Amino acid sequence: MVKRKVVTNIIIKNNSGFTLMEVMIAISIFAIFATVFVTGQGYNLLDSSKIKEDILLKDICENKINEIIINPPELRDSLTISKETKSDDHNPDYQITVEYKKFFVPEMDKITGVKNDSENSGENGTQGQIEKRIFKIFKDNMEKMIWQVEVSVKNKNTDSQFHLSSWLYNAGAEVQIGQF
Repeated sequence: MVKRKVVTNIIIKNNSGFTLMEVMIAISIFAIFATVFVTGQGYNLLDSSKIKEDILLKDICENKINEIIINPPELRDSLTISKETKSDDHNPDYQITVEYKKFFVPEMDKITGVKNDSENSGENGTQGQIEKRIFKIFKDNMEKMIWQVEVSVKNKNTDSQFHLSSWLYNAGAEVQIGQF
């Protein structure tokens, strides 16, 4: 007969593994990192799509302005009555609005801050009258020759907008220089 020894009091210790607390801390750190990373990537994608939309709006606007500058309409007072709104030919989701405005030069009194009366006597009165006539001729001619065009592009789906304006030269304007 073989005798067997029963070992009951010996506990084998193994220090090579992780405790439950260490595993929970590691999982928490990883979860925080993963959350921050995924959120950051989401914001990057959102910002990228917004920038892509802004660039497309700007390109459509620049193309329309360049088209108007290359081939301007006949600049007349009836253009200022209403805005022209239509869909873009290449991108039907975008609406283009074109508005023409006449150039406006304020009165000389408002620019200089000095009231120029005809009652002034002497050399300053004569010089003031000549300046006033020169300014009036300048004002009349500039308001005939220069126009402003403003183009607005709007995405019909997202309501994103971009505005751009430029100056147009009216080659057909009749400039008149009077006598001083």
